[in-house]
Amino acid sequence: FTLVAFMNINYQLILPLLSAFSFAWLLGLIVPGAPGGVGVFEATIIALLNPQFFPPAIVLSSVVIFRLISILAEVLAAGLAVLMPKAKY
Repeated sequence: FTLVAFMNINYQLILPLLSAFSFAWLLGLIVPGAPGGVGVFEATIIALLNPQFFPPAIVLSSVVIFRLISILAEVLAAGLAVLMPKAKY
């Protein structure tokens, strides 16, 4: 979790965090018109996490870093796929 990089996570907060992340990811997956769930995922997870336990600025920073890591991973995988030789059958 990128959120752990910014704050200590209490064991009691893991279930709400996982629930919010899972729901936000699923909602971003099924909403049409949002490529990769961009915007839907971020807005949902920020809305679901209680600001008393998860400061919005830290959540937003974590979500942005998570999105950047996800995009970089996809770009890297696509680049490797382009560079790999094609199999001949």
